[in-house]
Amino acid sequence: MEHIKLKDEAPDVVEVLASGIAHDFNNLLAAIKGRASLMMNSIKPSDPLYQHIKEIILCIDKGSEIANQLLGFAKTDEYYPTTIDVNRLVRRAVESLDLKGKHVVLDVDLEEKPLIVDADAEKINQVLLCIIKNALQAMPRGGNLTVVTESAAILNGTAQAYGLDNGYFVKITISDTGIGMDKEVLEKIFTPFYSADHELHPERKGLGLTFAREIVQNHGGVIDVYSTPNNGSSFSIILPLKQTTNNLDIPAEEEKLVMGNESVLLVDDEERILTVGREICKALGYSVITASSGKEALDIYKNQSNHINLVVLDMIMPEMNGLETFLALKKYNPDIKVLLSTGYSIDEKAQEMLKNGCKGYILKPYSVIDFSHKLREVLEI
Repeated sequence: MEHIKLKDEAPDVVEVLASGIAHDFNNLLAAIKGRASLMMNSIKPSDPLYQHIKEIILCIDKGSEIANQLLGFAKTDEYYPTTIDVNRLVRRAVESLDLKGKHVVLDVDLEEKPLIVDADAEKINQVLLCIIKNALQAMPRGGNLTVVTESAAILNGTAQAYGLDNGYFVKITISDTGIGMDKEVLEKIFTPFYSADHELHPERKGLGLTFAREIVQNHGGVIDVYSTPNNGSSFSIILPLKQTTNNLDIPAEEEKLVMGNESVLLVDDEERILTVGREICKALGYSVITASSGKEALDIYKNQSNHINLVVLDMIMPEMNGLETFLALKKYNPDIKVLLSTGYSIDEKAQEMLKNGCKGYILKPYSVIDFSHKLREVLEI
């Protein structure tokens, strides 16, 4: 178990130097990529040079990623904290994941009450995606990815071990069932550009985890890591819980609804879900049709496909489940836009839907705000 302590801020001269190098490097890469793209567009895929140019562009993109990480280092002192609900941030992060073909089962367990922190939402999102990306890369043959949020009191010896004051904290734990790490690797994973001597840890290269630790530390928190070889890894992001009398005091930008005017077919075997879903869709400006089964949804779509812009589809239904209904709908319209609505698990059936063209998923239960954003995201694809 490793506990991370705060380090001193980098000198201003280093930040300026890093920023300048990153900008110049990105400009150089942009020029190279532009010329490589011109060459690629001027030859056929069957040309022997095509694959070489393609690899060059991939290397350029990787270099650009490193340059952007360097820019992140130059701006580690630029934070724009707001009052945010960690649960909402985590939900959005996992719903942005592309799990197609990865054979990864996603399980999410969010604490029921809002977990409020003062933080820069963009930077915490960067931390979440970095650690989740590492977890996925540590499972090249698939496995289980688990994301859990909880509030916890950290006191006395435990607080001292973390380098924290006694208090209440939010804990976001991201676990995988991947290759794991031994003690030697575990002690060095936050070292810039570190990678193990063997090729079991390609995901540990670069600056991602270095910046993740820096960001969390600058929020007054720590990253705790536990791992053993062949038994997966667990990263816990620990942030101070905001002590407020009203845990729902979220800034207006976090509460902004996104409206629409398209037609939505809502499919669920639970009448209460259909009822509330119908009211939500209407409140957001959509016209809505409901179906209580996969078969009913097919019948409706056959007759009204020209007027239906999006299908919101439940996974677990009797007779025809979400996957079966989706595949049947695809036969009528290969370009149909479907949003999967499911519980806190993306299993093989859900992955099969995503692999075959389902445009996205949203985890139940969801807020009206999150639902409104997800609808627009899928409709605008």
